[in-house]
Amino acid sequence: MIPTEILRRVGRKAQRVLRPAPPAAPSTASTPAPRPTPPPRPALFDSYTQPGELGSLGILFMPLAEYHGRELGAIADALASAGHKSTFLVEDTLAEVVDKHLGDHPRILAERNYDRFALGDFDAFVAMNDWGEPSRAIYHLARVRGVPSFAKVEGVQDFTDVDTGRIRLPYMAADHVLVQGSNDIAALDRKHLHTVGNANMETAWNEGPATGERNGEVVINSNFTYGVLTDKRDAFLAEAVDAIVSLDLEPVISQHPADRPLPGEFVQYRTDRSMSSMLPACEAVVTRFSTVPFEAIAYGTPFVYFNPHREKVPTFTTPDPAFDHVHTVDELRDALAFAVKNRPSYRSVAEPYFRAQIDMTDTPSALRAAKAIASVVYGPS
Repeated sequence: MIPTEILRRVGRKAQRVLRPAPPAAPSTASTPAPRPTPPPRPALFDSYTQPGELGSLGILFMPLAEYHGRELGAIADALASAGHKSTFLVEDTLAEVVDKHLGDHPRILAERNYDRFALGDFDAFVAMNDWGEPSRAIYHLARVRGVPSFAKVEGVQDFTDVDTGRIRLPYMAADHVLVQGSNDIAALDRKHLHTVGNANMETAWNEGPATGERNGEVVINSNFTYGVLTDKRDAFLAEAVDAIVSLDLEPVISQHPADRPLPGEFVQYRTDRSMSSMLPACEAVVTRFSTVPFEAIAYGTPFVYFNPHREKVPTFTTPDPAFDHVHTVDELRDALAFAVKNRPSYRSVAEPYFRAQIDMTDTPSALRAAKAIASVVYGPS
């Protein structure tokens, strides 16, 4: 031990030598975990370019779901047959589901926070949803650049937002709207409407009617999505299941991809089979507001519009020979019994209603849409 008096007489440097500080306690801080290696990029992205890497894009398409890719891909193919170039702008989260429908057309990858202003020149913009992001931003870009824009009506639509709880103004951002039939025209009541039908419904109609053995199933279409009446779904499903079981038929629940997970009591009825694979053999369909009824008619499968939650959208409000509009379990049971009994003649009875919704001619829908786009953009051929 060095006396304090000696330490006081020497400088601080000497003090540090004569009485060094005790060793520091070992650090208790944990070693940072290594950052996880990001998953490898899907190989299909190798066929995509970045915004700014392509100059002239021709007609720019933006699919926002698999069925968008199927329909818009067919239109781009028809444009290519007439000598017109098309390019697809695809969000990275959707590439794997839409890519198979895009043929050999050039593709641009829209990654998070991509620079849309870097996109090369395009002659027109086409999508199937013009009221929400990310497509609405490209509609704005088209307007800024002074090029025409088109929106293809997706299917059934609440044009005036009577049940959505939002103000979307669907099919108002695009300069031109490619509509399915006369009912769309009456609902939109604006200039620059082009009647082109619906390629998916056209395909279903040409494949139908179903002639195979029926399987005793009744499909319940669960599509309470995007915040529209989602709190009404479970009661809808419970009452639909009760009505179907009371007729000794088998309920099968088909969910829209955006429909939230089912509670445990309904899981036993859920299926991953596609709607188009079930419609030819099932007895009937129970549905709320949806495009599924049109597909059901195409296959000759009756549907019942079940509306215990009192939707107001007018498409199915007035009963028609094509369907019953019911509100209670008892009404649904009676309507299903009638529908199953009269299924063999259903498609011919429902055809006038279907054709008012989906205009069909000898010219395929994709070709009609391509001709409408090309005529506006490049002039009549």
